[in-house]
Amino acid sequence: MQNTPHKKSRVKTEQKIIKAVESLLLNEGFPALGINAIARKAGCDKVLIYRYFGGLEGLLERFSQQYDLWWDVDEIIHENMDEITQLSLPQFLDLLLKRHIKAVQQRPLTQEIMAWEMSASNALTRALNKIRTEQGMLLVKKVRLHFNQPNIDVGGILGIFGAAINYLIIRTRHSHSEYEKEEWWRLEHTISSLLTCQSSGISTK
Repeated sequence: MQNTPHKKSRVKTEQKIIKAVESLLLNEGFPALGINAIARKAGCDKVLIYRYFGGLEGLLERFSQQYDLWWDVDEIIHENMDEITQLSLPQFLDLLLKRHIKAVQQRPLTQEIMAWEMSASNALTRALNKIRTEQGMLLVKKVRLHFNQPNIDVGGILGIFGAAINYLIIRTRHSHSEYEKEEWWRLEHTISSLLTCQSSGISTK
């Protein structure tokens, strides 16, 4: 019992440090995320970051375990079997991609990590990549369970359009211009149009 106050103090300090990472990512972006800046934001000595987390890499790994970094399949597919069968595969994929956009746009922390991923590899970007890959594979598997079309590369379609969506999310994450709204409309309209072409058998080459 003698260690209880000390343990409580450590847990409290660890949470302050983790919250400091969140605050810096959201308000200043990943370039501001360094040991000294985190310590200042948390109001603690930077020595504690090394003592409690082993340094920045360990801190980022712990951070990744406490936050909802990516959607899961149930967040993207809401329909039951009967509802899914009312849709064609292109219609269903178009719906899933629109939900992907909404899910990522609702995660500002994830957007900053995605931007960071473009220039660096660390525990946080690797954690995001891992869960994104796992959920993406599960999503493709579930789509294939409902649509028996082996000649259509569902993973490839979702991957290509998903990459375009992710890029625009990263590029516009701090923008609120009218031009941004037009860009999103054009991208979503283009995705729907290309998927419609696939559905009708029209070549898009």
